[in-house]
Amino acid sequence: MTIAFVLIVASVLVGIATGFFFRIWALVVLSPIVAIFAAIILRAYGFGMMAGVAVVAICLAVSQLAYFATTYLRYARDISPHDEIDGEPGEIGEKKIRPEHK
Repeated sequence: MTIAFVLIVASVLVGIATGFFFRIWALVVLSPIVAIFAAIILRAYGFGMMAGVAVVAICLAVSQLAYFATTYLRYARDISPHDEIDGEPGEIGEKKIRPEHK
């Protein structure tokens, strides 16, 4: 049971590290690597089929959730609803718009 917990924590750390340095396409490469590594380790420690599949699925889920949480926290201040509410343009404003008052 300890090895399953260690694999889950390691998957979270890998997801966080990936979220800090890479874009979402890194999950395409990262997910199979996490799954294969976890499966090899679990097989070496004598986990059965059902327990192994459950732990691998949990490892994949927490890794991806950690990635999404990290990227959300990194870019949360860039995604501000206040730009739309107060009527002021954000950093990316539209150019060449005529004024409505003539």
